Amino acid sequence: MKIIVKFITVFLLTIQSLNAQNNLINAEVLPYKIELTQNKTTHILFPSSIVYVDLGSNEIMASKVEYARNVLRVKTVQQDIKSTNFTVITTNGQYYNFNADYKKEPASLSYDLTKVENHNEKTKSEVFLNDLGGSSSSLTHLNMSAIIKNDKKDLNISHKSYKIKTLLKSISTKDGKLYIHLSLKNNSNLPYEVDDITFKIKDRRTSKRTTIQETEISPITSHKDFTKIESQMSQDNVFMLDQFTLSNKQILLIEIQEKNGVRNQVLKVKSSDILRVKKLF
Repeated sequence: MKIIVKFITVFLLTIQSLNAQNNLINAEVLPYKIELTQNKTTHILFPSSIVYVDLGSNEIMASKVEYARNVLRVKTVQQDIKSTNFTVITTNGQYYNFNADYKKEPASLSYDLTKVENHNEKTKSEVFLNDLGGSSSSLTHLNMSAIIKNDKKDLNISHKSYKIKTLLKSISTKDGKLYIHLSLKNNSNLPYEVDDITFKIKDRRTSKRTTIQETEISPITSHKDFTKIESQMSQDNVFMLDQFTLSNKQILLIEIQEKNGVRNQVLKVKSSDILRVKKLF
């Protein structure tokens, strides 16, 4: 009887182990295959800004392009390196895995992953980024997409100069986060390229002797990256910030800098505007 019980126990443990292995196979994130070389740089364009890069070997090196947060440049340190891998996570919570092999003359030196977002769901996976208010990154970006689609103009705070118009359409709240909906319209004949966007809480000047305090707030994530806005075109974006309030002596400054230009935009948001936020869905 003891031998039978022992046999059944071993059999059940074996079945459980096989099921666990099958579950791991189903959970596998299949890697992209990429060829790298020493004397030429490979560039990879991602759909969103890069927030994390991990290299599997010190025989390869990688860095973000200075003026393009969603572009990674990669090359080998020397020739004939061993096969290795590297991992990238982007602001929209997507996880990318790459298997890298050395080749003196790679078949390609440029990869645009925005063209293969739906190519194979196993080549990427979702990561739960910190500070998303209890929501997954995919749900957060669905919320942002819905805000842009609904296109509610609850505030209409605007700035216009050099034929560029910036509009703060609405501020929504959900799970202790603020969703700020911005729109940029280029009415000029010159493309408008965004260099940087900053959010600052600043004291209003009450007297010339008063020292003005300023605190910058970093967005947790955004729906996408503001890039180049072509002539007579517009772009909408949504930024997620940690919830905050303003006193009557403070304002929120939203500043948009033009790359290699002077057509900078400034929006001033008052305490009363923040208090008018509406719940998201």
